[in-house]
Amino acid sequence: MSFCPGSCKKWSGNEGKGDLYMERMKELLDRLDYTVSGLEKAGNLYEIGDFDGCMEAVAEHFRTRTTPTYLFDAGEMTGLKDDQILAEAEEVINHKIYGWQFPGEIQWSFNPTEDTSRDNEWSWSLFRHIYWQPLARAYALTGDEKYTKEFLHQMKEFGRYWPAKPFMEDETFETKFKFPGHAWRTIETAMRVYTSWLPCMEAFRRSSAWNAEDWAWFLVQLCDHADFLMNHYSNHNRSSNWLTMESGALLECGIMFPEIRSDWKSMGYRRVMHELKYSFDNDGIHMERTPIYHMVAAGVYLQCVRLCRLNNIPVAPYAVPTLEKAARFLLSLVKPDFSTPMIGDADRDDLLDRRCDTSLYEGMNLTFDPKDLNEMRAYFRTMYELTGEEDFLWLATGRKEGKAPEQRNYKYTDAGIYVMRTGWEENDSYFHVHGIQLERGERSTHSHNDTGHVDLHIKGEDILTDSGRYIYNSSCWKDRRHYFLSAKAHNTLYVDDHEMGTVPGVTRVRGVRTYCHAFEENENYQMIDISHNGYVYREDPIYHRRRVLHLAQDVYVIDDQVTGLGLSEHDLRLYFNFAFGHLTDKGGGNFSYESQKGRQYDFISEATSPVEYEILEGSEEPIGGWISYGYAWKKPIPQLAVKAKGPVPIRFLTVIKPEGVQVETKTELGTVTVKLEDGTELLLEEDKVVVKEGGKRA
Repeated sequence: MSFCPGSCKKWSGNEGKGDLYMERMKELLDRLDYTVSGLEKAGNLYEIGDFDGCMEAVAEHFRTRTTPTYLFDAGEMTGLKDDQILAEAEEVINHKIYGWQFPGEIQWSFNPTEDTSRDNEWSWSLFRHIYWQPLARAYALTGDEKYTKEFLHQMKEFGRYWPAKPFMEDETFETKFKFPGHAWRTIETAMRVYTSWLPCMEAFRRSSAWNAEDWAWFLVQLCDHADFLMNHYSNHNRSSNWLTMESGALLECGIMFPEIRSDWKSMGYRRVMHELKYSFDNDGIHMERTPIYHMVAAGVYLQCVRLCRLNNIPVAPYAVPTLEKAARFLLSLVKPDFSTPMIGDADRDDLLDRRCDTSLYEGMNLTFDPKDLNEMRAYFRTMYELTGEEDFLWLATGRKEGKAPEQRNYKYTDAGIYVMRTGWEENDSYFHVHGIQLERGERSTHSHNDTGHVDLHIKGEDILTDSGRYIYNSSCWKDRRHYFLSAKAHNTLYVDDHEMGTVPGVTRVRGVRTYCHAFEENENYQMIDISHNGYVYREDPIYHRRRVLHLAQDVYVIDDQVTGLGLSEHDLRLYFNFAFGHLTDKGGGNFSYESQKGRQYDFISEATSPVEYEILEGSEEPIGGWISYGYAWKKPIPQLAVKAKGPVPIRFLTVIKPEGVQVETKTELGTVTVKLEDGTELLLEEDKVVVKEGGKRA
């Protein structure tokens, strides 16, 4: 289906300067401030009514101006070292976008998922124009004007097909576009400004192929974007990352276009300086509590602070300290293999890869660094340049420069995120437990039903992992979205098919709260010990307390105490989602797991009540055993469910250890006993851990 939401009048150069062009050019010229240095000639021509001559002078001004200062200079883009960028740019020229080959021109209302996932996110990704970035990079490296011409062509064709005017004049106009969506949601409007339009302007603006008419279309459309953001501000009525992008794009337009008379700068500045502090807690953690949306917000605000500083605009006293804490939070999550955990709606982002994101669309790469395609790596390098902190440089250079962080363990009580590690080298081990706590009233758009989840990473590779996000509710695959949100796709307890934190009469606000009983490291163990209220608001409340202990020789013990009033029977399931590898049932609660690197591990399961085991791998019915490192793709992984039926209390014990390491266990309701091969014995009592060495309490 092809439907043109606007007038669809052509404005290509082949048809000359039509009425629409003249109308919009005059609209632009009428709002320019000719007192700005460099516009004097244009102002004189405007006064005598020579509008074509005036537009030529305006174009020359933007080609040659030296202020305001942008985040980078086009010359810096020649520092990119990448052997694939030209091929990527060629695909964009040939209109192959996100893997879909358009047969001719880009069809701006076409969505190739119509007969499969029917996912609006594909169209919204098309409207974000991130695929223009390779054109800009290829031009910087080659100087070939074909990249400029394609950028200008797509920019004008997009504007022709999706004019802003109907959306600005009629607030109900957007309701006409259920599938495949439209181009003027505020998130796409903002995103394309700061990720593509402004970087592309810097890359291409000196090009001889960019003529005055093209400049008129570029500038009037940019005015449309900024004016739209001025008057359409989500203001926390949806996910907070939207207003972050809206505010940041508006401020960047205000700073970068003093020639255009507007209130963009003053309004954008107010919104950014307010939201920068509002968006992060005092530990520097973004309110949505998920690494990629944290990265989105931190990246936008970092751009805004840098742009203010480059142009001598004061920033709030809390701005840089908040951004440094935000960077430190992301740093604290980085695993020994330099990837980030998939907490909530997050992908597996990798600091060492060419790009940090592997999504087919709706992915990261939401900032633009002139010399690095990996935006997370570029982010840490920029934070090093801003703060001088050596551990940011260490991450940005893959351990080659700077120094490793001194701190290993991180306890974020307010957010409900707890991280422990043995060190920062590639063969170190790492685990985290989380019970995400959103601010009261915050929408749960990007958080999952995953309280108690444990990620386990041994000697530089994932063993137990989060399953990722895969797809959003913008698609018709609601069942798959529900699965990846659910406790089943995480390593935690699932009770009676009840989604934890659900409270009758309350939607999209999660009431789960976590209590941290212990966050401790000593010579015998590292331990994270939490409980939560996720299954309490029910006729027969269920309490779940989880201890995760890391012992010598990379032995991990997971102690799950499930208690309550014991009024009725329950379907209790512990889920364990393994990273890529092979899981084999050896019988009697004993399993063997072969990791991606070919290492062998024993998985031992015990309980105080009878249990059954189920292994799924890439199963559609019942759904289970899937992982998604990036949006819109999934692959099979082994998933183990430990199932018990009956009243509580019940206690589960799980031991994960390298093959050949000797461990003896005994599981009782009151005490779990774990004996290591050196004779050390740990007694996991109801509320404490006792260590016995040589038969005596240590």
